[in-house]
Amino acid sequence: MTIKLRFSYLLVLLVLLLPGFAASAQQERAPYTGSNRIFIALEGPTSRYEFSSNQMLVRHNKATQKLECILPVATLLPLNDSIPPAMAFEVLFGAKYPQLYINIDAPVQKISAGNLTPETIRRTTSIGLQGVNNETVVPVAFTSENNSLYFSTSFDLMLDNFQASLPIEYAPLLTGRILISIDNARWINLEMR
Repeated sequence: MTIKLRFSYLLVLLVLLLPGFAASAQQERAPYTGSNRIFIALEGPTSRYEFSSNQMLVRHNKATQKLECILPVATLLPLNDSIPPAMAFEVLFGAKYPQLYINIDAPVQKISAGNLTPETIRRTTSIGLQGVNNETVVPVAFTSENNSLYFSTSFDLMLDNFQASLPIEYAPLLTGRILISIDNARWINLEMR
């Protein structure tokens, strides 16, 4: 057999096998649950600039046993007409880092427990902001019901801890402290349905 013929057989074999590998990789990944609400407040010396989004995505990663939350920064809208609409996007450097990542420890036994009463537990949480990841421990209230896990948390962080900076035009208005609140977000285990 010539080298060209062997190469042709190998190429055909790869073309036939790649879709199968892609399909199995997609089946192993849990889908995201959408329409979860998050509130973000940028603290100023005398007031807060508050934003919200209902576009946060949530999924449970079985391998890491974490709830993965992804917020497209561009979806943050001000809660007051006097707040510059692009402020959160610019402060979070949305043009360069379009998503805010929050990963919360959530062991499988917590999801499958079936508790109807909320339980607040301190959980290690990783936050990815402006390209830097930081870990902190925050209180998270979990409630599981049927095939769904609901959770809520509130915490604050300082931009200095992320080696992050404020855009120069917002430096006089903000302290660098950001308050994040997730209220009754949910992840639905579609595999159990």
